[in-house]
Amino acid sequence: MPRRRCVGCGRIAPKAELTRIALSRDGADRSRQAVHDHDGSLPGRGAYLCRARGAAEPAAACLALAMRRGAIPRALRSAVTLDPKLVESVSR
Repeated sequence: MPRRRCVGCGRIAPKAELTRIALSRDGADRSRQAVHDHDGSLPGRGAYLCRARGAAEPAAACLALAMRRGAIPRALRSAVTLDPKLVESVSR
């Protein structure tokens, strides 16, 4: 089974235990936005975060660490804005 590293806490885990963040180029200006890749089907690089217990969403603590450290843009190798839905899960 493939293993990945959480960009927030640094834990190495099977891919099935993590959730993927990927680039999405939406809108008229084709701006780059980091979004939660629920299906794992978006093309390109991905950043992985630990899953919240009993949910498919990223764990708030890992997402907060990744945001504070700038780990998501670094893992995606691109300047990105974060999807407001992702940021909302941290502020709860």
